[in-house]
Amino acid sequence: MKKESQRISTFIHRWFKGPEKKRIKWSEVYLAVAGKMHRLLVEGRRARSAARRLHQDLPITALGQMKLEPGDILYTPSSESTYYAGHMGIIGLDGKVYHVHPYGPVFADSLDWYITRFYEGDRFIVFRSHFNQAGVKAAQWVQDHYKQVKFYRLQTNLRSIERNYCSKFIYQAYQFTTGLDLWSRKFVKLNQGYIYPFRIERSPELEVLGTFYK
Repeated sequence: MKKESQRISTFIHRWFKGPEKKRIKWSEVYLAVAGKMHRLLVEGRRARSAARRLHQDLPITALGQMKLEPGDILYTPSSESTYYAGHMGIIGLDGKVYHVHPYGPVFADSLDWYITRFYEGDRFIVFRSHFNQAGVKAAQWVQDHYKQVKFYRLQTNLRSIERNYCSKFIYQAYQFTTGLDLWSRKFVKLNQGYIYPFRIERSPELEVLGTFYK
């Protein structure tokens, strides 16, 4: 018992006082905790639906052969490669995928390169606006404004372009050009809130063109 107490005391001393103490890497802590919760709450359900999905999802090679149009949205649900938050990008007039990313803060990738950012087993859902011109105008806005994004931030100000994140940037592309609201929530009129990727996924203003797996 005494030996165990000494061991605990030594550990505490090293943790708080030791000169060799290393700075806590909070990103690693977050990924460990989020990964545990993801496996507990998501992967079990995902495994049960995997067989069903294989009958409706197409392999990722089919996505590369698909004719994507400006304004189309590529959504990847929660996974390790998306930091368990989901991620999305939008097709520009030049065919590139524009997406705000923590390491960017914004990228303009070819479709092939965009896909390499995700892990095997990830899923991709392609959405298109019911209004063709809305997609074209959103794509033009993205190309004109993506360099204005200076920081990746989960900020509540829905008017700010400088501080942005993936789904908010896409929301702005449609909202600022044609007034199309991909959130459809009344208090968005206050220009405050978080536009999570899954909110855009549920938007009645979009149709699903296809689902793919890597």
